[in-house]
Formats: sequence, structure tokens, C-alpha cells
Amino acid sequence: MHLEQRLDFIDSLPSLPPIMMPRAFGGFSEDTPPHDVSKSTASVMPDTINAYLPGVSQQTIDDVNLCKLVMQRAATIKYPEEKQLFEWYKDYVDGLSNLGWTIQNKNIQEVTIRRTGLTMDQVALEVSRGLIGAAGASILANVGKQAVEAVQSSPRAIDIFNSGSKLGTQAKFDIAPVWVDGNGQANMILNCISLDARESSRGILFWKSTRQSTSIKTGAVRCYLDNNVFSGLRARLLSRYSEAGKKFIDDLPDF
Repeated sequence: MHLEQRLDFIDSLPSLPPIMMPRAFGGFSEDTPPHDVSKSTASVMPDTINAYLPGVSQQTIDDVNLCKLVMQRAATIKYPEEKQLFEWYKDYVDGLSNLGWTIQNKNIQEVTIRRTGLTMDQVALEVSRGLIGAAGASILANVGKQAVEAVQSSPRAIDIFNSGSKLGTQAKFDIAPVWVDGNGQANMILNCISLDARESSRGILFWKSTRQSTSIKTGAVRCYLDNNVFSGLRARLLSRYSEAGKKFIDDLPDF
């Protein structure tokens, strides 16, 4: 796709709503210490936790967050129903590819995990394992757990994460590990996981399986952001979405 077509695609995307959940943003203050690139960190968005491994700069964090927020919003407008999960996910991934994300491997399926006591970060790990290998899974297991705990301990982050959720129904979430490769490009395992959240009265963020088996619908994609492509799109994305996007993204303290 030519640059002009990608810019036209950005211009065709829907705007972010001015406010999704007012109580989530009333106490916001920008006093989080600057990100230390040598440490892991995380960001939270509606239904999404992005877990950044050491080596990821603040610029990359901002780029990943904005790409995902904008394309999630666009896909949700097209496919708002729970039963449209796979259509939603395909539109989301296709949209990211228009912003410069290159898809390497993907896996979309319905599976059953036979284990009690599972938490959402452990489910994400199981879904991602085949795309990142044993070494990557070991790193993600620790960072994913820390990211979820960081969100659970922050009232603002909880509100942002839950802002698009319906308690007691089928819940959709994404816990995405992000790292930078040797070419300085952001790599990501993009998860989309849907499961029955009725086992938790506090929603999927505090869910833990109590049944012998848990059926889930999953999509997992390994991808990277082509810096050469995205450098020509960043300014247009920022001009359209950066201010509104701040309402729906919270950068958490480093781990």
C-alpha cells in the first residue's frame, strides 16, 4: 500500500469519543516518574494491557498504544456484538497492517483449557506460547503477571480497563507483550481472548477459573511495526488522536 493510501485510511477512521467513562479520569495527574528504558513497564487501555519488556523506549510505547487504541475503536464500531469476535479481530488486525504493522504468524481458534485457578495473564501466556517459544514464554510469564497486578492496584487503571466491559457476560481482553528487535522495531504478540466472565463478580480483570475446564475463543498474531512505514504516518495519527487518546490510556510505573 502506498503512503498516500495509508494516510487516506487514517483520515477515514472514526474519531475517539470525548469521554467514555467520566469517573475514570477525574483524578488524573501526570506525576508518574519518567520511563526507564532498562526496565519493564505497562500501559492500560479499555480491555487491554500492553506489557513492555526492557529496551522499549517511551516513543515506541506511545506509538504502540495509539495504533492499538485507534484500531480497536474502529473495529468495535463495525462489529459491536459479542458473537462477532472473529470479525472484530480480523478488522482490527487488517487495520493495524494499514498503519505499518507486518503480520508474521497468526492463530485464531476456539480452545478448551483444562485447569482450575487460571488468571487472565496465564490464559494469555497459553495463547501466546506457540508464537514466542519457551524462552519468550518464561519472560512473558513474569512481566504479564506484574502488569496485571499493577492494573489491579490502580483505581484509575481499573476504570480504564473496564470502561468498555459488561460485568457478568462474555468478556474480551488483550494482554500483549511488546519488545524491540535488533532493528529497533517494535514486536508484539497481539492477543484477543474471549471467555465467560461470570465466575467473577468484579469482571475479567479479577477473574480466576473455578471450573475444571475453560472454553475460550482466541486470536493471536505475532507482528512488528515497520519503522520506515510508520514514520510517514505518525504525525497524522498524532494530530487526529493524541489529545483524545490520553483519556483512554494510562502509563503505569516501571516494574
